[in-house]
Amino acid sequence: MAAPTRKAEAGLDVRGVLPAALDGAYVQTAARGVCGIRLGGGAARWFRGPRPVGLPPVHPAAARPVFDGKRWHTAVSHPGLGYAEHLQMGVDGTLKHAEVLAANGTSALAVAGRYVVVFDSGPYYSRAAAMVGLRDPYVHKENSPVRVGLIDGGEPCWFDAGEGEVLHTVNAHAELGRVVVDAVWAPGVLRRCAIDLGTGALRMTDLPALDTGIVDPRVANRRHRFVFGTAGNAVVRHDVALGHRLVRHLPSQPSQPVFVPRGQEEGDGWLLTLAGDRLLVLDAEDPAARPIAEVALPFAVPASPRAQWLTAPELHGERRGR
Repeated sequence: MAAPTRKAEAGLDVRGVLPAALDGAYVQTAARGVCGIRLGGGAARWFRGPRPVGLPPVHPAAARPVFDGKRWHTAVSHPGLGYAEHLQMGVDGTLKHAEVLAANGTSALAVAGRYVVVFDSGPYYSRAAAMVGLRDPYVHKENSPVRVGLIDGGEPCWFDAGEGEVLHTVNAHAELGRVVVDAVWAPGVLRRCAIDLGTGALRMTDLPALDTGIVDPRVANRRHRFVFGTAGNAVVRHDVALGHRLVRHLPSQPSQPVFVPRGQEEGDGWLLTLAGDRLLVLDAEDPAARPIAEVALPFAVPASPRAQWLTAPELHGERRGR
């Protein structure tokens, strides 16, 4: 799925009608950098450009970045050394601040009000396997202890969260003396963690199975109702309040979807995802319905757990947060 320059001009066939308001690029991580599809004016073409700050390479020792409205936050583990780092970056990717965390591995991170939430739940790292080089040195263990840390300008306040492995956070928010975090845990389940700031009590609630999960970006770091994601070969819309879900099954595993806002209400928008040799444009309010449009690709593209929508202004150099 690579194109040689920032402006890859090859046009792609479109089935159906692309909404006129879809003006930007679907970009996902790839084996070599990032690549994607540029949409605009009802047409589609290949796109390849510089890596966005919010879309780093997928690595077990690095948490998916989260934007707090001013800065990007991520965490990087140092396997076997007993510590990790919480990194803060500007909208241009410049490192602004770094702080050391006493954690085995921070695989996931979120922002909730004034708190930065980190999970001490990194995969086990085998130095022997790394030295021999016969297999991936990162081993996923479902019975490893998990801690949740709340950072408020100092050392994290840690809370035990049972056993397992946190793959990535979906969203977090603070309300009524609680911090609530939705995250995807191995082997693929959406789980809600609620921490009472007054008593220190932590409550875990299992939600439906998910491999990847996102929310409408307009409610990022705030209370949300809908979670969009993938589960096996399906795209899912889950209503957290009602427990209802809409599912569209696909012939191949889809990449993490991206949400593009359309109307004013949460959940009113489009979902875009790559599945095999198609870029699907789905109605986020009813992803189980027939796709609004499909962009046909000349070959199948491997599914990616990380993707991002870049708006036209962002593509033209107007960085997020300015």
